[in-house]
Amino acid sequence: MFRLVVTALLALLGPWLPADAGAAAPTESPPVPGLTAAAGLSESAAVLRALQSNPNLRAFRKQRGIAEAQIVSATALLNPLLQLTLVHLQEGPQLGWTATLKWTPPQPVELAARRAQARATLDEVRYAIAEQEWTLAATVRLTHATILELREQSRILTEALALRRRMGALLRTRVQHGGATRIELNLFELAILNAQRDLDDVELRRTQAQSQLQALLGVISAEPMEVSGALLDEPAGAVLLDAEALAEQSVASRPLRKAAHARVIEREQALRLAKTRLWPWPELNARFGQTGSSKYPNDWQAGFTLPLPVLNQNAGPIQVAVAEFDKEHAAEQAQIETLKQGVYAACAELKLRHKILRRFRSEVLPVLSEHDHLMELAVRGGQLDLVALLSSEESVLRGQRDYSAARLAFRQAWLMLEAAVGASVGEVLR
Repeated sequence: MFRLVVTALLALLGPWLPADAGAAAPTESPPVPGLTAAAGLSESAAVLRALQSNPNLRAFRKQRGIAEAQIVSATALLNPLLQLTLVHLQEGPQLGWTATLKWTPPQPVELAARRAQARATLDEVRYAIAEQEWTLAATVRLTHATILELREQSRILTEALALRRRMGALLRTRVQHGGATRIELNLFELAILNAQRDLDDVELRRTQAQSQLQALLGVISAEPMEVSGALLDEPAGAVLLDAEALAEQSVASRPLRKAAHARVIEREQALRLAKTRLWPWPELNARFGQTGSSKYPNDWQAGFTLPLPVLNQNAGPIQVAVAEFDKEHAAEQAQIETLKQGVYAACAELKLRHKILRRFRSEVLPVLSEHDHLMELAVRGGQLDLVALLSSEESVLRGQRDYSAARLAFRQAWLMLEAAVGASVGEVLR
């Protein structure tokens, strides 16, 4: 389109141009800094670096150590108690002494329940970390794809802006020779301003996306991060989506659902622990002492203490544990329904985005190609004026940007579906 418009403009302005103007017309757009296919982070490299260096994820992973330490605390035995006492007796001048040792042995069921509860907490933390890792990877892929597509849009707008500035310069020469009006020149100047405004907007969005990617990757730098990769293509299997299969896969593989189930197990063990404490458990004690008496110099005792559940049968903690278990069980069921509905919504959006993208490829792109052909015929026949030329270039530019936006929206919908499923959609559909 760029070469065609320049050729048409030279044909229209030929009588008013200097002899070397045609040779000065560029045949391709000048290189734009940052828009070349320079070396940069690929999508897989960006995801790997984010999983290694993201500061929030690294801090969140520290919870695993806390959960592992809780298992040690939950399975630890109680320390025995030692009590030393001086005893004054009425007989004899010497003082006596006693040593009392008390210890509560572990209740096997309670110890097992505490251990299972702590392990369930550890599983919940592990699944929460895995969920955050998956969410981070999906966000990095989405940001990476956005930067790629915005770079392509920036290239398109840069070419359009360079073309319009060239057209404006040639048109000023025509105005000076009386071959064009000021209103036509003003239209080209407005077109230049519009292209520059659109380019600034795209560059701003691209800079924001690059800053977001740097934050996700844990990179602290004043320089924008460049990415590498091909333009977004249609993934294989986009037309073979099975929403029910993907929903079941989401329930089976999403760490978020597994974390909810771990919380149910944790509350179940808490209920088991509360019921265990309903039954009394003995405390062992032994005492040995010297009385200072010549007749009975030594004294020892052995026994146990057993609480009687007469006034308090632990009914309150049991009711609390039952209510908390019911709450987590209901939350797990709600989480499953939310995951399924999220997959259904993502599938519906992806199908619509795929339909729009296919319509662009089957209808819009052929129309743009035919438009270029008709423009070439009009240029050869001398049937095109400057206003029609500008309108044609604007229509083609808008079509190219709309196609780029549709391609990015489809890629975003695909990544959102993978984030909802919790696995690669392509692998699930195989």
